[in-house]
This record gives sequence, structure tokens and C-alpha cells, in this order.
Amino acid sequence: MLVDGRELEVPILPRMPGGPPVAGDDVRLVERGGQPRLEEILERRTLLSRGEFGSRNRARPLVANADMLLVVAAAVDPPFRPRLVDRYMVAAALGGLEPALAITKLDLVEDRAALDEQLAVYRDVGYPVEVGSTFDPGFVRRIRSLIGDRIAALAGHSGVGKSSLTQELTGVHRAVGEVSRKIGKGRHTTSDPRLIPMPGGGAVVDTAGVRMFHLPPMDAEDLGAGFPEIAAASRDCRFRGCRHAGEPGCAVVGRVHPDRLDSYLRLLDTV
Repeated sequence: MLVDGRELEVPILPRMPGGPPVAGDDVRLVERGGQPRLEEILERRTLLSRGEFGSRNRARPLVANADMLLVVAAAVDPPFRPRLVDRYMVAAALGGLEPALAITKLDLVEDRAALDEQLAVYRDVGYPVEVGSTFDPGFVRRIRSLIGDRIAALAGHSGVGKSSLTQELTGVHRAVGEVSRKIGKGRHTTSDPRLIPMPGGGAVVDTAGVRMFHLPPMDAEDLGAGFPEIAAASRDCRFRGCRHAGEPGCAVVGRVHPDRLDSYLRLLDTV
């Protein structure tokens, strides 16, 4: 916990309302026995949450009070997974965070045109997209400029370089893993999300890498907010409550990229 710029270990009172705290929480401390104790979690401006495996009714808070969700994805090794990116974008919208996309490992890409075509889908929606290598100072500077003096949660698939990017942005070392050559999936290296200030202002929270991101509980309207281009086009649908699955008078089909619409429909079946 950061207290007046210093990192301290602070005991948490049992059965604390709204607990347990997560990275980014603002809290109230009380002094007991000469030691500070965390007594209350203050109201959260934003909250990034994920669903609990096997339950549609439970959400697990991950990061509080972040301004931005920077979804970090590798161009290759592990391969780019649009469905996972879309899930994170929905969670960002649900929690009140501004979504953005950072693509790493550009130096390993053999077909740049194919990658640009995939990323154009997100740029056309209006999401900020940065592409490069975590070891390229120019790429790191662009990410630093994108975050500015805000708090950004970094999230994405295991092995894409979130911890390396965090280290370059903050100067603070975090464990860095590799991608399994046998299964082509990243290994988890970060299990304890921490808010780490950046020199000159702003901060990042490096969250644990995942292989699957379960969405928190939501309804169809919440899901639509995570696909802003679908929400905008749906205003012209003939019938209210249109699922955009080929119904008569649907204004979405043909105006939204087929891959994004397919992703939306797949998720709609789960909410």
C-alpha cells in the first residue's frame, strides 16, 4: 500500500465492508496499537472485474479507480486473439474504463499487412491502437504518452509482454516469463496486481496474464456498450430488442465488421 509515497504493509480488519481491497483502491486508515490498519474502502470511480469460472452471478474485482484498460496482445507468439481482446473491451466499458490496445512483438511479424488488417477493425471503432516492441524506446514512449498522468491497468494473455512493458514504463522489475514452445501459450508470471507509479506522473497496474477471461455478470445492454459500433448502428434497427442475427429490418448487419458482429453474438449467448 502506498502511504504518502511510501510502500507499507497494512493489516486489514476482518469482515471489512466492501472488502477485500484491490490494486488502485483508495482507503481509510486508522491507527491501532501504534500501527496503521485499513478500515474502509472508499467509493470506487471505476472497477475492472472478471467473472468467476462456473458462475454467472459472481464477479471478482481486479483493479479499482483506473482510468484506462490497456489490453496488451502479441502479434505472434502467442498469436493475436481478437475474441479475448473483445472480452476485455466489454469489461472496460462495464467498469467505466477507457479501452486501448497495445500490440507487442512486432519484430517477429512476417506478414505486416495481415496484422494491419486485423487492427484496422479496432481503429475503425475508435480504439487507440499502438504497435511495436517492448524493447523499442519509441513504442514505450508512445504508450507512456497515451497513458499520460492517468492510471492504466495492463491486461491480456499470458506471455505477451505485460511485465516487460511495465518494467520499461516504470523502471520497476517484475517477473518476466516465456511462451511455452510445447503448447504455444504464455506462462503466468504476475499473480499480485500492484499499482506502480511511473516517473513523471501516472501509474500502471500489471495484472495477471490469462488464457481465458470470463466476463462478469451483465445483461444484453451492458454487452452492447462494449461494442460501440453495434450500439450506434442498432439505433436504426426496425424492431426494439433486435439481436442483430439476421432479423428483418436489422440495421447492424452490413454496417459492422463481420468478425466483431460474430464476437458479439457469441457473447450474447452467454449473458
